[in-house]
Amino acid sequence: MADLEALFDKSGAGFWKTRSDDELLTMEFTTDDPESLDNVSNDPPPDEEAMVELAYNVAGRDRGRAQCVFCKHPNHDKGVVMLYRSGGRRLVGRDCAHKRYGVVFDELVKDFDAARDRRDYVERQRMVLSQRSDLVDQIAAMRADPAVQAFMDVRRRLQAMLGRTVWARLERVANGDGMLSTDEQLRDYGTENARVRGVVVQGYALHGAELFRSGPTVPEQLLAIEREVAETLEVLRRPEATTREIRIGLVKLGDLMRRIEEQRVRLRAVNSFFEIYNLGHLAEWVRKVDRQVWIATGILPTRLVVQRGSETLECAAPEHYRVPGQALVALMRDTVTAQKKVRRVAKGAAA
Repeated sequence: MADLEALFDKSGAGFWKTRSDDELLTMEFTTDDPESLDNVSNDPPPDEEAMVELAYNVAGRDRGRAQCVFCKHPNHDKGVVMLYRSGGRRLVGRDCAHKRYGVVFDELVKDFDAARDRRDYVERQRMVLSQRSDLVDQIAAMRADPAVQAFMDVRRRLQAMLGRTVWARLERVANGDGMLSTDEQLRDYGTENARVRGVVVQGYALHGAELFRSGPTVPEQLLAIEREVAETLEVLRRPEATTREIRIGLVKLGDLMRRIEEQRVRLRAVNSFFEIYNLGHLAEWVRKVDRQVWIATGILPTRLVVQRGSETLECAAPEHYRVPGQALVALMRDTVTAQKKVRRVAKGAAA
């Protein structure tokens, strides 16, 4: 059992506020068997100083809910263990304790909850900072990967082959619904004089549309992510970082991880674009939107072929093309977005 005199005399009701991060990391905050703790009683609580020692969560257990010392019935799946200066413990539901103690209990439980949250966030913070492989270095390595340059080369090659008009149309497709639609004139024989009217004819989905998306390029996006990760890690490394700053930093890193995944999706567009059936759909669509472009497909390797005057231009997926960043995303998922550990107090132990 804890040294109660030291616990109450040195800290009093502010016990949880005065714990260091290292101390919090060694503490347990939850039990699923509160009745097994030492000196638990259903007798009326003594009129003396008390603190919230533990939370309990007995949801789903075979023996059912815990009995609250105030309502005298097993009404609560979740509640707290109150520790009194004399060493006795009482199990109380939060609502019952609030009704009994009012704002005094609210302050006690607020300190306890803040300490528990702090422990969880510090644990995740240290997990992120303890990685041998620096996140910033890994993002820089991804940005410098040959596949990123190959992606940009394919974009430039296709833009030169297809021309300004077709490229602009493909940008609109990529930024929109990704469908190769065309505007066509059809004669409506159901109207007077069989008038001609314009209709939008829905075509096939353009696979690899990310190749044509406008806005910041993959290298530009990765550079921005790299800088934001570096800034976020700098905040997390500060010894005086508040719980709020740690939480915001971890959320930020999670968002940046998703942005890295988005860039990996863009890079995968090279493989899906050069599938033979997709090139066939594109060639058919280009012939409708710009009759001045002669376009076809080739095989071995699968490629797009454009004839411009006497010049034949071709573009195929780079050989041995591989999307980078898989290990980086896995590392961030394991650390940044890791679920907090579920830890329980052993039977008979005290926090």
